[in-house]
Amino acid sequence: MFALGPLAFAAPLALIGLLTLPILWRLLRATPPPPRRAIFPPLRLLKDAPDDAETPHHAPWWLIVFRLLLAALVIIALARPVWQPAADVETDRPLLLVVDNGWASAPAWRDMVREANYRLDLAEENGRTAAIVFTADASPDAELVLSDPDAARRHLEGVDVEAWPPNRELTAGRIDAAVDAGGLSDNLQIVWITDGIDTAGSASLARILDPLGQVTAILPGPGRSPVALGAPIATPNGFAVDVMRIDADLPRTVSLVATAGDGRAVARTSVEMEASVTRARADIELPLDLRNRVAAIRIEGQVSAGGTQLTDDAWRRPRVGVIDAASEDGQPLLSDLHYIMRAIEPFTEARRDDLDGLLANNVSALIMVDAARTDDARVLDFVNSGGLLIRFAGPRLAARPDDLLPVQLRQGGRNFGSALSWEEPQSLAPFAADSPFAGLTVPPEATVSSQVLAEPGTASADRVWARLEDGTPLVTAMRQGEGWVVLFHVTAGPEWSDLPLTGLFPRMLRRISALAQGGSATPSGSGAYVIDRALDGEGRLSNPPVSARPVPAQSWTDTRASAVTPPGIYRLGAASAALNVLRAGDDITALPRSLPGVTFANLEAPAERRFAGPLLALALFLLAIDAVIGLALAGRLPRLRLPRRGGAVAALIAVLGLAWFMPQANAQEAVYLDSFEMDAALDLRFAYVITGNRDVDARSRAGLFGISREITRRSAMEPQEPMAVNVEENELVFFPVIYWPVLQNSPPLSDEAAARVSRYIQSGGLIIFDTQDADIAATRAGAPHAGLARLLEAVDVPALARIDPDHVLTRSFYLLQDFPGRISGGPVWVEADPDGASRDGASGVVIGSNDWASAWATDATGQTLYPVEGGEREREMARRFGMNLAMYALTGNYKADQVHIPALLERLGQ
Repeated sequence: MFALGPLAFAAPLALIGLLTLPILWRLLRATPPPPRRAIFPPLRLLKDAPDDAETPHHAPWWLIVFRLLLAALVIIALARPVWQPAADVETDRPLLLVVDNGWASAPAWRDMVREANYRLDLAEENGRTAAIVFTADASPDAELVLSDPDAARRHLEGVDVEAWPPNRELTAGRIDAAVDAGGLSDNLQIVWITDGIDTAGSASLARILDPLGQVTAILPGPGRSPVALGAPIATPNGFAVDVMRIDADLPRTVSLVATAGDGRAVARTSVEMEASVTRARADIELPLDLRNRVAAIRIEGQVSAGGTQLTDDAWRRPRVGVIDAASEDGQPLLSDLHYIMRAIEPFTEARRDDLDGLLANNVSALIMVDAARTDDARVLDFVNSGGLLIRFAGPRLAARPDDLLPVQLRQGGRNFGSALSWEEPQSLAPFAADSPFAGLTVPPEATVSSQVLAEPGTASADRVWARLEDGTPLVTAMRQGEGWVVLFHVTAGPEWSDLPLTGLFPRMLRRISALAQGGSATPSGSGAYVIDRALDGEGRLSNPPVSARPVPAQSWTDTRASAVTPPGIYRLGAASAALNVLRAGDDITALPRSLPGVTFANLEAPAERRFAGPLLALALFLLAIDAVIGLALAGRLPRLRLPRRGGAVAALIAVLGLAWFMPQANAQEAVYLDSFEMDAALDLRFAYVITGNRDVDARSRAGLFGISREITRRSAMEPQEPMAVNVEENELVFFPVIYWPVLQNSPPLSDEAAARVSRYIQSGGLIIFDTQDADIAATRAGAPHAGLARLLEAVDVPALARIDPDHVLTRSFYLLQDFPGRISGGPVWVEADPDGASRDGASGVVIGSNDWASAWATDATGQTLYPVEGGEREREMARRFGMNLAMYALTGNYKADQVHIPALLERLGQ
């Protein structure tokens, strides 16, 4: 390639043709124009005949210049000119590309690949060798050598973003070993395409690269840096999770969704992060039953393994340890421990043992009755590390309080030192609205005859969770380090109160157990955890990679996500444990700008512009103008006679032609639009609307792909693969059916897009709006869907009504009574009166919330991809509804004709 600054020529030898322009000048001057026709006059008029001496022997000068310009354009176009903005390219050094492909690269991965290809293209055009190395490579033993850039490009095509962090320490060792072995030189151009996250090996990698050449680190641009989730923290009313980022230049809203094991959304929330804020906490309020159903927490709109937190057995069923009291072995049925075990066994994995045994089993909560009281310092360490300690009072605590209590206890007193006794038992007061016990009904038989009193002034309102009718605290709690300490001011047995004999007692313990978190399901002893399902680089559960290895149970707490221990769900027998990219206490920080020998730039590869096609097209256009000028000079165009010395006129025509043509020179865009329209128009295809959420868009495509296969198999229709449409840019009229998944955060349509959607509906198209949230209580209660309301605000949608049993959709192909998808029970809406429209009585919209795409979705082999609430029978009914939708879109109200009524009644047995 020959370059003149930013302008380069891929075939520079073609420029030699410019040397022929003087020869063309001589040839064009020597070539006369075609002779002009003249009618021979009578002899008496010979004086009016043209004088042969005045016939020109060459073309006009301006026409010659015009034709030379045309020839120069053709020659330059054949040289394949390329405009490439200036880049930091060293034309004489081999290229070493270092690419981060860990979890943090997922948001910017496409741009990183584009940048890597751009660098390899430059190296190939300059005849340099290149090598590429990935910092999260699952097979780091591959040989690292300089070779043809095309080999590095093929390696790049076979690599995807991984679910674990980059191992820059290992990468530094590989590069150092390759230099020693001669595979890499010590005079390189080094481009490090990084995710922007700092890891333990960043400095080591920079120190290894610095002596080999100038290092340019290219960071993700604004809005493409990673956002991560910390480990979820149990709270009295649900749970909280920390949202972390490294790019804090602008404010950002991050949306989170908690999903159950079957993929259904359990809860959603969002957190506002102001500028300069890198960490914010999102609180999600959920009852314990729903919290126990949470299988994963994800960031919506940015898929990555670091933006996903999986939960395991310890989260859904807390492992609770009850400290044994040997003094109670004589009468086990009357002991406090008996009442405790009976109360917690239905909803926890309860274990009764001494403190050593319980801590060895890594429990997430400890229960200490008065007889099992211990002052072991390990209990305090357990709470500070995130554990839950539930204590019960008794004579020993009344006589001698300690420091591990939510409130100070009153010293001295009556029968039990600091215990208070009444002649008449006291009843419990109703629970406050901000108490974890809010909503529980206090039975009248739940009375207290004695309790341990708190010192006045120490039991602040935020520490008191339950009171007696006279206002004295019954249950107090406080934060201690990362954990909780909860104190019942009565015994766990019926000695001081009748509370343990009522159904309220286990319900209170169940609410408190929601605070249990931080302990894994790892048992002590031998055995190894084997991965069952692994997270991929985009945070989706999939089959484990071949590099995965079992994890010994005794080393589980020290295991971090890596190529051999990828994040995901691991199993040991019946127990499951989740390994996430970020664990409790982890944080993410930006790559320091003080790395030795490293200069930084943003991820914005210069865009090349190739001019061969536009120049050839311009030359063809000018050739047409030349033909018109030639015909005009020859007198073949009587209405368009140009003066022989009309250079200004010809120049004006050329300039106007150039001005008209140049805005159309974006060849790639024109080809793309033509290709989209041709693909959409030449075959029967269904379409889905792009939402920007990768998971939702992938589910929509798989759903339409699956239902298209079923329609081909069951009917004479043969729809081709579905297409994605952008309602803001693409024309919609080519598609008979458009599936539109509607998110809560869907933005409003522009005026142009709204008009396009309205035209599509009025012209006979069918849009299926699916909010995919029939399992959320607010939807069932009739609350409006915010995203759907915004979308339809500007669209001309007529009045809607719930579909009735006699609607054509119930019999357009199959006879149906309901319309399930992944979920069932959600209402389905159609036009209330489509007969008055111009679509021959067919509704232009179908609105529902049953997530039909997930029920239709299959892969290329026909395997279903997502579970369905009602099993395979419900999936079959969802497919039948998809068949009905397709037939309805293509035949309209055909089955509403009265001629079909007798056959339908016979099918229905009526």
